[in-house]
Amino acid sequence: MSKPRVRFAPSPTGSPHIGNIRTAVFDYLFARHTGGTFILRIEDTDRARFVPGSLEEMMEDLRWMGMQWDEGPEVGGAYGPYFQSERLEHYTRYAKQLVDEGKAYYCHCTKERLEKMRKEQEAAKLGTGYDRRCRDLSTEERERRAAENPNPVIRFAMKREGRTEFQDIVRGTVSFDNALQDDFVMIKADGFPTYHFASVVDDHLMEITHVVRGDEWLSSAPKHVQLYEAFGWQQPIWVHPPLILDVTGKKLSKRSETQTAFTRYRESGYLPEAMLNFLATMGWSAGEDRKLYRREELIGRFTFDGIVNHPAILDLAKLNDLNGEYIRLASLDELAGMVLGWLQKAGYLGEQPSEVDLAYLKEVTALIQERMVTLADAPDMASFFYVCDFDYDEKGARKHLAKETTPALLKAVIERLSSAEWTLESIEAAVRQAGSEMGMEGGQVIHPVRMAITGRTFGPGLFEIMRVIGKDRCISRLRRAVCEFGK
Repeated sequence: MSKPRVRFAPSPTGSPHIGNIRTAVFDYLFARHTGGTFILRIEDTDRARFVPGSLEEMMEDLRWMGMQWDEGPEVGGAYGPYFQSERLEHYTRYAKQLVDEGKAYYCHCTKERLEKMRKEQEAAKLGTGYDRRCRDLSTEERERRAAENPNPVIRFAMKREGRTEFQDIVRGTVSFDNALQDDFVMIKADGFPTYHFASVVDDHLMEITHVVRGDEWLSSAPKHVQLYEAFGWQQPIWVHPPLILDVTGKKLSKRSETQTAFTRYRESGYLPEAMLNFLATMGWSAGEDRKLYRREELIGRFTFDGIVNHPAILDLAKLNDLNGEYIRLASLDELAGMVLGWLQKAGYLGEQPSEVDLAYLKEVTALIQERMVTLADAPDMASFFYVCDFDYDEKGARKHLAKETTPALLKAVIERLSSAEWTLESIEAAVRQAGSEMGMEGGQVIHPVRMAITGRTFGPGLFEIMRVIGKDRCISRLRRAVCEFGK
């Protein structure tokens, strides 16, 4: 067999969801592991459901993940075009071939007749499906129905007896009763193909070796297998990864965008490397007790044999934990570069920060790095480094700043800091000595000073914060607290 060729073939009918991108991750990792080809094909024949901008959003998501395709839109390739709407002549030609061979047929049934048929089947509690009324017509009858409805669809003649079996890497041997299969539409009345027909024709013409798609497509596989058999084409290797469930064990709802819309993760401050790691290990295992894999490690270990045959869980707590680890693994320069845009958006930095601004940003980033879960945490965690007129935490202010002894303590701290060198050691010595002079120590001193300088009861080390903020601003904030709580 030649080197593998795998395709990610989304439809531009809305924002990509997390299941779509996981399929793309499996395709991408397998292609890179085997030295194969990762293809992007756009299945855009459902014009009624086309959503402007969804294609661009999907390509941006892939590129953000670092998963550049080898063939496809904006890249080209020898097997194009890569938009199905530009490949209609292929579908027409192969559909006609099947009709001529008696393996497909024109169906002239109207929408009204099909709707009536379905209602009668439902009323009788029968399985719904086409009743094959147009399958075995005489020439005379076919001509008569053609006159009644000159815009027929083309249906594939599914086998009526026996079973359709195929091998799936995840599922093993899969078998379906042919008597329960429907003569599906290959070509719609508008001349556009359905997914079932177009995907098989394109996979053959593009020499796709492995078809990876979600478990929800498993029930459609008999249609595709029988199409391959009808054409006499070699089937690809089938791979149906498991469903993705939420932490309660329920199937993810496509309407629940907070969980399924992939762009939400990108916009919420998750790192692409963490998302790649998370999605790759959602339903796949390298057979070792390990959760964190760098991109190169995933590529080196990934095979389809590692895909598990049970539902995967979308565990956001696991994602948050993983993302936090990647944040802590980032170099200070890398993380500061990632945080920059978030602080600019919050208004803390201008569009063209100075060298002084960037140096200060690195110092701030170093202090918040250990506590960040996503990049979206940065504006809140860094706010008091940039804003002096912040609001005090109400509960903390009552507990630490409103005490009778606090104004005197803060004045003593101001006095000691005013003459101190601005080093970490000198700052700590000055604050603790001021407290000692007031008969206070430990939290009795640290908590009021922290509240005065940051407005919060928690955060990075107090003395590290003070060193970065600077002497003048620290003293100014201490004076503000004395003024507001010393009355």
